[in-house]
Amino acid sequence: MNLYESVVKLFYQLANAFFWPVAIALLLLFAYSLLDLGRLLYAAVKRQRAPRTDLMALAQTLAHRLERNAASRNLLEGIALSPALQRFWTRVEERLQVLASSADLDLWLDETLRREELERTTELDRSRAFVRIGPMLGLAGTIIPLGPALQSLLGGDMAGMVNHLVVGFGAVVCGLVLSGVAYYVTLVRERWARVELKEMEDLCELLMRNLQKQNGNHPAEVNGHKEAQYASLR
Repeated sequence: MNLYESVVKLFYQLANAFFWPVAIALLLLFAYSLLDLGRLLYAAVKRQRAPRTDLMALAQTLAHRLERNAASRNLLEGIALSPALQRFWTRVEERLQVLASSADLDLWLDETLRREELERTTELDRSRAFVRIGPMLGLAGTIIPLGPALQSLLGGDMAGMVNHLVVGFGAVVCGLVLSGVAYYVTLVRERWARVELKEMEDLCELLMRNLQKQNGNHPAEVNGHKEAQYASLR
């Protein structure tokens, strides 16, 4: 056996060795993509049923309750919120419970916003990865059975060749469907993330303005005072 034949045999064995890892990964990701699509549809139904939030009224109510008792756990009592805003403010309240003060509320709001953005980015990155991984696994699952199919063809085993080709075609279909589902899920979640993060930012801005009005401070004066503090820290 010469060197060329040895390399050909090695590549053939390596390709066959990768078949089961590729097939298992493809089936698991395909099942996960369908589960993720179900989660998306469930979230869509919840969003449709969630009450519309009046950010201006919510900011005024929160500012009034914060002035009375910043460490209270009932700041959202009697207020209907969307799941995203509910989760966001719950995280802010956890920090307020520790500090028992709203003196640095703007910092905690900014920190919570960054955490929300990071979580959205991580979730979207996972969906984007599936968009690219799906066709790659589908292509690998299609090409790998071609070797045994050609071997069957050379041996005159037509039934064996057809079986190998059927496996290859099934793999590419699963990969493309997986990629399509992940792409749709990514588009929808990107749109939702933009809307939810904008709502959180607007709520933070309105809340800080209402707190400044209650304290009798003009926003420009407060911002100028903060800039002076930050400049002294540099």
